[in-house]
Amino acid sequence: MDSENRNKRDLPEVVADILITLEQVQQQQAQMQQQQAQMQQDMNEGLARLNNSFDRLTEAVIDAMNRQTARYDGVATQQTQQHTDIESLQQRIERLEKTVYNKAS
Repeated sequence: MDSENRNKRDLPEVVADILITLEQVQQQQAQMQQQQAQMQQDMNEGLARLNNSFDRLTEAVIDAMNRQTARYDGVATQQTQQHTDIESLQQRIERLEKTVYNKAS
């Protein structure tokens, strides 16, 4: 509408245009609120998935560390046992050497 025709409109027509515009604005606002709510839900779900992934990763790292610790402990125990066995064998050899030396003298 040109400005001359717009000026000639009566009050009910102007009010009707305002109400129509208001309705459109309210619909757009409602759509935007729905979109915002959906985005918030998507973000919350994404954060929950990220948190879950982090928890699983942390558990995997801790499990790997525990397995490595168990391996290390097993090796340390085995080495201690081997060291004890070696000392025992050395003592037996020393006793046998003394026995042989004493009998040879």
